[in-house]
Amino acid sequence: KIAKEDFSAVKISHDVTNRLAHKWRSEEAAILVASNTALYDNPSLTNRLWQGNNPTRLVIDWQLKLPESLHLFDRSVKTIVFNQLKDEERNGLLFYKLSEEKKLLPGLLNALYQLKIQSVLVEGGAKLLQSFIDADCWDEARVITNEEMRIGHGVQSPQLKNNYLTEADKIGHDIVSYYVRTEQ
Repeated sequence: KIAKEDFSAVKISHDVTNRLAHKWRSEEAAILVASNTALYDNPSLTNRLWQGNNPTRLVIDWQLKLPESLHLFDRSVKTIVFNQLKDEERNGLLFYKLSEEKKLLPGLLNALYQLKIQSVLVEGGAKLLQSFIDADCWDEARVITNEEMRIGHGVQSPQLKNNYLTEADKIGHDIVSYYVRTEQ
């Protein structure tokens, strides 16, 4: 599970693993979340626990319903809001209108290409992650699990397919597993 049943955030990883995740952020051009993750977790999506450049923040908000009080909209880092309503740059935010395609990924991937964004860390939520997995639009997955944490009923974690475990590291009570996508 990756969240409680009511979508409230759960701190799964410990301090050292959190720093590692922030290091990963500093190594990518952009970081992507969907609207529920933005709303329920209110993430900053910066690498404040690690030195280096912050990734461009990307959020999918089809109807532009997310409140501007969220950390994502603090204008501290370039932020792009993918939506179906408008193309506009306002107060340091770029609103990028995607066509009303039935499938998200083709339009999103084309937009990333047009924006010259070469690498994206997809951080959440579960449906967004699963859509990338199901479409085989991923190269590497880094999965953090905690031996002590038991959420019980909650949001099911994405299920990898066509993958190969390359490494697993134990950091405290956390296990960091690295997977690569295999060709089918």
